Amino acid sequence: MQEPPPYAPPGVGGAPPPAAMVSKVDMTISCEGLRDADVFSKSDPICVLYSLDGNRRREIGRTERIDDNLNPKFQKQITIDYHFEEVQRLAFYLFDIDDKDNDVSKADFLGKCECTLGQIVSSTNFKRPLDYQGRNYGSISIQAQEQGGMQKSVKLTLKGVKLDKKDWFGRLLKSKSLGLLVVMSVTLSVLIFVMPSSLYYVLPFYFVIVISYSAQLGKSDPFLEFHRQLLDGSYALAHRTEFIKNTLNPRWKPMKINTRRLCDNNPDTVIRVECFDWNSNGSHDLIGEFYTTLAELEQSSAGKTFACVHPKKKSKRGYRHSGEIVIEQITVSREYSFLEYIQGGCELNFVVGIDFTGSNGDPRDPSSLHYLGGSSPNQYTQAITAVGNVIQDYDSDQMYPAFGFGARLPPTWQVSHQFSLNGNPQDPNCQGIPGILGAYHQCINSVQLYGPTNASPIIGNVAKMAREALHQQQAKDYYILLLITDGILTDMDQTIHMIIEASELPMSIIIIGVGNADFDDMERLDGDDEVLSIGTRKAKRDIVQFVPFRDFKNVPPQKLASAVLEELPDQLASYYNALRFSPIHETHP
Repeated sequence: MQEPPPYAPPGVGGAPPPAAMVSKVDMTISCEGLRDADVFSKSDPICVLYSLDGNRRREIGRTERIDDNLNPKFQKQITIDYHFEEVQRLAFYLFDIDDKDNDVSKADFLGKCECTLGQIVSSTNFKRPLDYQGRNYGSISIQAQEQGGMQKSVKLTLKGVKLDKKDWFGRLLKSKSLGLLVVMSVTLSVLIFVMPSSLYYVLPFYFVIVISYSAQLGKSDPFLEFHRQLLDGSYALAHRTEFIKNTLNPRWKPMKINTRRLCDNNPDTVIRVECFDWNSNGSHDLIGEFYTTLAELEQSSAGKTFACVHPKKKSKRGYRHSGEIVIEQITVSREYSFLEYIQGGCELNFVVGIDFTGSNGDPRDPSSLHYLGGSSPNQYTQAITAVGNVIQDYDSDQMYPAFGFGARLPPTWQVSHQFSLNGNPQDPNCQGIPGILGAYHQCINSVQLYGPTNASPIIGNVAKMAREALHQQQAKDYYILLLITDGILTDMDQTIHMIIEASELPMSIIIIGVGNADFDDMERLDGDDEVLSIGTRKAKRDIVQFVPFRDFKNVPPQKLASAVLEELPDQLASYYNALRFSPIHETHP
């Protein structure tokens, strides 16, 4: 293949992290039974899409105008950025355009439809009536299709063979142990000066240490970086491996890279793979590089070898390469996106767990976290509303199990670590988000706050629901548990065990800490930095997102929802892809 532009050395600290990618959705629009606003002919409709923010609206795009048609099927699609973690309110306006400039301010209004983008993408056939001056007049149908085409994932296991040693003196200068060698050398000089006879005993020992240390300095600490070529010829970082200390024959951990990030799903996009020698100060030394494409990788098999060439050395006489990178294992498989699973019939099942322990304070006291008489909703209400308003678009029946824990219940006043907010142990479901809030408000006045703060029973119950869903062997029901608590969990070890067990099931857990407690220990449950473990048991994947509510106290509620839900699409898609579950109903462009 043709060689891309010359290599540019990385800056201190390595390449910048890859930019986040946004899903784009194309919407195809059609209407039926539009109002006829023309006297001597039929209406000439056009559809204009607006985003809504309070009372403000902003135009996103518009279709073409179709002449003399009350049942238009618009050819021009409207594209919009899709963010699962946000409630994206939209309004579709239909106008009869007689002006050649398509000026809607001079057009006749035919009707409108207000909805959310979540409602559209989660429906296989979104159809709604058009509102014209308070009554239904015609209908609108919208089909959504995610851009980007079919995605794949590349699973690679790579090793390096006979990589170049880096300069001994340069590595010595960068080494943190340079001071130790200096101290040893000075000490040896003083000792020989004071006791010349010690030369025969000390000098061999010193040389053994120096030679041993030199051998270590003569090796590299290799790691790899994968970059995809952009349209302007520059490169963007797609993946970075771990570095392996003191070896010229490294074997890196198996890696998985989504082709959307690796090459924008284009099999012919150039991929540059660089091998660096890691240095603690961030000034990593290039060992060599090679270029490939997804098309070439797909045709590769175990044993495929790439010569690692340093661009500044290749013109030297007799230079071949700086070592080789060998594929030990490679698989390229179909990778479904979150939207493909949702549009294929997967539903999000929302479950709520609320802390009713005594540390929340007397609900009759305005300082209580459960106080309901304030001028604004309490933190529990705000958290349920913010998260629930997003998820409700992805659950067709909108029936949500809601539980409490840590309270004494009438008439026996025994402590319960899991009880139905609606008072019905056989059916804890509440109708919609208002139903959850109504049951919560009623429950807070009928139970006695007590303790301890045990969350493992509710996690175990939702895990049981998720396990039953897994028995279907389909990507059909994914559970999301929202736990809201005011303090550190009393049963932390049991909770960790439950989360580890749940990590093998179709579920995710959102934990929101309310109040001003110290939540440092709760951060342990969020496996962003390291895999959650206890003893010899480790979670299969990260399924927990924890945030303290106080970090979002003075910002719009959408910010809280975004923070706790941003990881969920990848959690769902990666889970079902790992099991090789395809969407129940595959959709095709």
